[in-house]
Order: sequence, then structure tokens, then C-alpha cells
Amino acid sequence: MATPEDSELRNLTISDAPKKTQETKKSYLILKYAHDSAKSFLEAFEVVRQERGATKGATTDEEQDLLRMMIVISASGLDSLLKQLIRDTLPLIVHTDETVRDGLLSFASRQLRGDPEDIGTAANHKFLARILIADSQQSQVIEEYIYSLTGSSLQSVSELMKAVNALGIDANVVDVDPNELKPIFDIRNKIIHELDIDFEAARRNRKSRRLNEMIGRANVLLRISEKVLWETFEKVQSAKEDA
Repeated sequence: MATPEDSELRNLTISDAPKKTQETKKSYLILKYAHDSAKSFLEAFEVVRQERGATKGATTDEEQDLLRMMIVISASGLDSLLKQLIRDTLPLIVHTDETVRDGLLSFASRQLRGDPEDIGTAANHKFLARILIADSQQSQVIEEYIYSLTGSSLQSVSELMKAVNALGIDANVVDVDPNELKPIFDIRNKIIHELDIDFEAARRNRKSRRLNEMIGRANVLLRISEKVLWETFEKVQSAKEDA
């Protein structure tokens, strides 16, 4: 698949309806802040370029860092948004969405069965004990499920797919394409964990990132975030109507 490239960072196009709904208002703000922060880094990049009179040519290390942060903040926004949606909406939509309910059932079954590679059975025994002593067994299982989904970083295609599926969303509907996303997460992880260092490079010791490529990749993350929020918002509205 071709590298996504854009000349402008996308705007927030979703209506503010999710902002007015209890279960999605925090996620809406996360999405807005992700857009605002990504835009701020891009604007800072443009200001720095203008101040040194650069209209074309190679970027400086400082300018490269601003482009890197645009990707990092967009990926963090998607991570944070998914976790917030799971925390705030799953307890409601699990009662009305069959796909979400099936995910919860599969999780509970795995916990009770235990990991076949695990020598002991302490983990699933503790899980069962927590369920048995809870005031509400169903609520406790849901809480355990939410924790399992939000307890680690969602900065990989597999973790992203897992979170989207848990919300009962078809990955194709929200443009989750593993072939498109893997290079983006690879870049994000190389920046975060390795400082984008490349000692084999001929001219500099850090990978040089192209402006339009980084804008395009940030737009992919922001677009998916927006679509996931809207799809989940509609599930919330449907669940309330069925209640």
C-alpha cells in the first residue's frame, strides 16, 4: 500500500453530539485535544521554517522533532480515546450489542479455563474468587474485562483491532487497515523507544521524516479516532433507546 501523504492536517469534522452525551463526552474531548496538539506541532514546524527563511530543502533536527511529535500525539490520542470509550461505554452497550456481549463471554471463559501455557492455576482461581465475592457478579466480570482491555498500551495493530472488536465495531467501517497502520505504529514506536536513531544513515544519525508523509500518517490516526468515536456514540444512543 502506498504511503499516505497529505499537504494539510485534517480538521475535526464530527458533530459535537458525543460531547453532550455522558458516556462519550470525555472521549470527544480527547479527540479534540489530539487534533489541537497535532495542529500546534505542525504550526510550530511552519513558524520555525519561516523564521529561518526556509522555503524548501532539508529540515533541521529541531524541525524533525516537531514532525515526530505530530505522529506521537496522534497515536496517543487514538490510544487514550479507545481506552476511555471502553471504560465509559462498554458497561452500557454490553447489554444490547451481541458482538460486545460475545467478547465478554469469551473473556470470562478464558479466565475460568486458564492459560494452557500457565503451569499454575492461581490466576484463574483469583479471578473466580473476585467474581464470587462481588456484590454484582456481572458488574465484576465487566470490570475485569475493561481492565484487561485498557491495562496496556494500544500502540500496535493487534491491540488496536482487539479494542475495536471489543466495542463491537467492524474494523472496515472505521478504516482500520493493518497494512496501512503497521508502518505508522512502527514509526511511532521507533520514535518513542529508539529516538528515531539510525546509525547507518549516510548524513545524520536519525531517520529523516518527510513533511507530507508525516501529515498523511497523522491524518490516518485522527480519522480512525473520529470514526471509532462516532460508531461508539451511535451504539450508546441505540442502547439508551432500547433500555
